[in-house]
Amino acid sequence: MASTTLDQLKQLDSQRTKIIENAKSEAMSKVQMALDDLNELGFSYVISEGGKGALRSVRERKDEPCPTCKFKTLPPHDGRRHRAQGSKKKPFTNQELTRLGFVKAE
Repeated sequence: MASTTLDQLKQLDSQRTKIIENAKSEAMSKVQMALDDLNELGFSYVISEGGKGALRSVRERKDEPCPTCKFKTLPPHDGRRHRAQGSKKKPFTNQELTRLGFVKAE
């Protein structure tokens, strides 16, 4: 009985895979026809698969003093580190620097 149930599951899984492949190929042919129309109008589009879209740029810390603290730390930090202070931002104290893992750079 277990082997027949397992066989049924395998058969259903293969049917599912075939149905998904057919649906994908139908949708891709529609998309390709629409892209051909757009390309004839002078636009340049291509199809790509996967990914989450455009890559976002990553902001890097500059090796300069923090605009709030007015001094450099190791590792470097910038004004973004002061977000939790709300609207009244102030330089970090020595205790806060130690808690955050920073050391004043000389």
